[in-house]
Amino acid sequence: MAMRYYPIARNWSRRIKPCIADKEVQRVLVRDFNKFTFGRWGKEFLPGMTPHEFESCDWWLNHRGRMPEYWNYVKHSACHWLVNFNRCVATLAVPKSEWRIVSSHNHSTVWDGCDTLFDMNFAALGIAPDQAWELASTNGIIYPVGKNIVCHKALHYSHEH
Repeated sequence: MAMRYYPIARNWSRRIKPCIADKEVQRVLVRDFNKFTFGRWGKEFLPGMTPHEFESCDWWLNHRGRMPEYWNYVKHSACHWLVNFNRCVATLAVPKSEWRIVSSHNHSTVWDGCDTLFDMNFAALGIAPDQAWELASTNGIIYPVGKNIVCHKALHYSHEH
């Protein structure tokens, strides 16, 4: 089956951006992404911050024109710490779909159970949706609809390989 990304940029203002301000969405973002930033660099991720403020890769520099606003919620190599946030946003923005997390050691994404992924990270990074699906589903776990994964503290940057 050919996968596609939910059109995040096209639906940003009307459907997605209002969901970002939701208290539960923000709670999940701060809880999980703080485990990434504090583990990796010893820096706290606080309410009101965005993941892009911690970007350490230059994937976005060659983009011409204005940066899409949703890219503020993207961080290279942090899909596992942003997937619960993505699931919460998708659930509020597109409530008729049965969004669930698909996660492996290689990637974590949000899937509607059919052919659509809600994946701000890989959509922004230009990774094909079929590749995102392959990385997440191969030797991965498909979680029940509405269930979040458990995030652990990220390894310190000095332990990366």
